[in-house]
Amino acid sequence: MATELLLNKRLSRRTLNSLGRHAITTVDQVVEAYPERLLKLNGVGMTVLRDIERTLFPGQQFQPDSGRYKAWSEESPGYAQTDQARPKK
Repeated sequence: MATELLLNKRLSRRTLNSLGRHAITTVDQVVEAYPERLLKLNGVGMTVLRDIERTLFPGQQFQPDSGRYKAWSEESPGYAQTDQARPKK
């Protein structure tokens, strides 16, 4: 029996909408898709993933190695600082 996703009071509306668009309605489905499959879904980015992690995976945080999410890594320098540090052409 699938564990019902009773997270309406714990997850943000944005996260619930993003999961709902892809028919993800149970905790088991979220756990099974975490993290790579979730990030491939349209409308699920690092903000939604962090919301899910705070609720379902406390103390755990996915850190992508590279790609389009690298700038969002909390260990990397600030995103705005990266843009400012680039030499002008």
